[in-house]
Amino acid sequence: MLFLNDHIADLSDEQTERLIQSLPQWRREEALRYKHQQGRRECAVGYVELLRGLRECFGIKETPCFAYNEHGKPFIKEHPEVHFSISHCRVAAGCLVSNKPCGFDVEYIRKAKPDLVRHTMNPEEQETIFSAPFPDIAFTRLWTQKEALLKLKGTGLIDNLHDVLSEEALQYISLRTTENLYLGYIFTTAIQL
Repeated sequence: MLFLNDHIADLSDEQTERLIQSLPQWRREEALRYKHQQGRRECAVGYVELLRGLRECFGIKETPCFAYNEHGKPFIKEHPEVHFSISHCRVAAGCLVSNKPCGFDVEYIRKAKPDLVRHTMNPEEQETIFSAPFPDIAFTRLWTQKEALLKLKGTGLIDNLHDVLSEEALQYISLRTTENLYLGYIFTTAIQL
């Protein structure tokens, strides 16, 4: 289930500071690593959405303790049956929780710069982007799909991003993309079937 907050811009700096102070020390330190208040806000809200998801979907009320796989993907030591993926951007932050491996990515609609598109997309995807009426939306849609799938797999960003969305890679994966053009963001969820 996805827990998403796209009203993070409504939090004042004072509210953000109180929220950060309420976090466990390790998460507070992680939030404070962000140079700007916006990044701190996104990090804190993403974690709060994880807590909400754990409580509502799994009845977990205690503060989770993270461990990390060899590529840095977090998991909850005390609850290996719980899978989650946190993501945030300047307008939204959230967490996907599941009893199956999952990945979630939310991105503010970004410019489809030709060099970036060529570096991250295969020729077919490039054609899709550059022939779309709104290339920035097409690029962000594909980017969130790739990142959500990579988060599900727990590998992090890899050198060759061209093959991430191959037919073989998508076997037994439910991939869903949602566009909120009013607020200017797109997100994708990926769940192993």
